[in-house]
Amino acid sequence: MFKNMVLCVTEATPEDVVQVAIKLCSKDTKVYALHVVRLLSEFSKKEALERFSWVIDAFERNGLKSQLEIIESTDVGRAIVSFAKKNSCDVIVTGTIPKKGLLGAFSESISDYIVKYASCTVILVRKAGLSV
Repeated sequence: MFKNMVLCVTEATPEDVVQVAIKLCSKDTKVYALHVVRLLSEFSKKEALERFSWVIDAFERNGLKSQLEIIESTDVGRAIVSFAKKNSCDVIVTGTIPKKGLLGAFSESISDYIVKYASCTVILVRKAGLSV
């Protein structure tokens, strides 16, 4: 099991991603549910706390503790990797979606960046049924 986990959360995070993270935890795992925003304000903090309360609740229902962290950055991938390093995290769990078309072939997604630059284990969760 892991000691310190970053669980990346966005408005589009499916429950599958949270359930995978829960399965990887022990009672002693410290979980940071991390949401990165481009501009942080009191409104966005309050909104994020409300929007992601279901994530914290899911951990609590399984007897696990987690905390929501909201950080401001225009470079989401770099912010996630930096946060994980600063907090001595040994795993990052995030969702991913298949890239399509010409743009997908030549652009780097946030999950691509995390896999490339994180100094810890990275677990990508793809929603079941999506083609690659």
